[in-house]
Amino acid sequence: MDARRPHIVIDARSMFTSTGRYTRKLIENLQSIDTEHRYTIVLPRAQYDDWEPSSPLFAKAATDTPYFSLREQTTFSRELRALKPDLVHFAMPQQPLSVGSPRVTTFHDMTLLKIRNHKKHPVVSLAKRAVGAGAFTAVAHLSRVNLVVSAYSGRDLLKYTRAAASGVTLTYPAADAITETPAPVEVPFRRFVLYVGTQVPYKNLSSLIRAVAALRVADDSLGLVVAGKVDGDGARLIRDLDDRERAATHFAGFVSDGHLRWLYENAAVYAFPSFYEGFGLPGLEAMRHGCPVVSSDATCLPEVYGDAAVYFDPSRVSEIGAAVSRVLTDPEVAEGLRTRGHRRAEMYSWQFMAQRTLDAYRDALAR
Repeated sequence: MDARRPHIVIDARSMFTSTGRYTRKLIENLQSIDTEHRYTIVLPRAQYDDWEPSSPLFAKAATDTPYFSLREQTTFSRELRALKPDLVHFAMPQQPLSVGSPRVTTFHDMTLLKIRNHKKHPVVSLAKRAVGAGAFTAVAHLSRVNLVVSAYSGRDLLKYTRAAASGVTLTYPAADAITETPAPVEVPFRRFVLYVGTQVPYKNLSSLIRAVAALRVADDSLGLVVAGKVDGDGARLIRDLDDRERAATHFAGFVSDGHLRWLYENAAVYAFPSFYEGFGLPGLEAMRHGCPVVSSDATCLPEVYGDAAVYFDPSRVSEIGAAVSRVLTDPEVAEGLRTRGHRRAEMYSWQFMAQRTLDAYRDALAR
């Protein structure tokens, strides 16, 4: 590897997590488009053998340092310094405050600061958010370029950290079509509304369940399918459902890509009732596979989905139900959403995201 090329280190500890698609796709596309820098990709040691570079300009290193740990500020800092980078890109804002090199940071959203963790005592949650606000602010000011995944996330970043607007670069993610062969999923409904994701309270799944349960009063062939691992939040949600809501909802749990493709392609409508998102990838995935989308009108979602969704106020169960019903009962509306959804999803490209990120690297190295 040519030592004269500027050396960029990417903290890819998130690559194998639920939010790691951004990191994986960035690295995959940088290997295709960048011939002027050399890279070291820092991976969790446990998954070190799960990724191999496809470009001779890319190497890899391993770390045992987890996010949100004291070792992040000590051991990981030393590990990064030992790599002698000209620039470090942190794919998450959780990072050492001292690395001895210029940095670029990706901020996906401000959830940590905005959403109270209901699993913690209110005082503990408030303290954690205060510490997070201080750390995010410090990181935003230390970074030569801050990358954000939507204009809304960028405004949030400026609001919470007071970082310089001139240092913020927008790099939209994208949604790929699933290439795995569709694999049927057994569902107890003739027609179904689909939700994909976690069950944390701010995703507002409970309101969607109530909306679909109300629609079933007039049409008991309809139901809601929830795809995604049932976590502690999901278990609590299921426990609190009444009989009508339980009959209206099927929790499919974790599904393979083939199962997910089948669900997207066979759902009558995809519903995204979230109160807060940084980008909203599942809705674009649904659009890729021809599923009409109804969405919350909160935060970044109208920005990302544009005219390819029917919107509702997520705080009003009746509006959620009305949006779902409109798609279910009007074939012309549903077909228009499919057409516009496909067009909308095509607007987003991982290669363009990587190109924008590469431009940010050049900018950061030149400052």
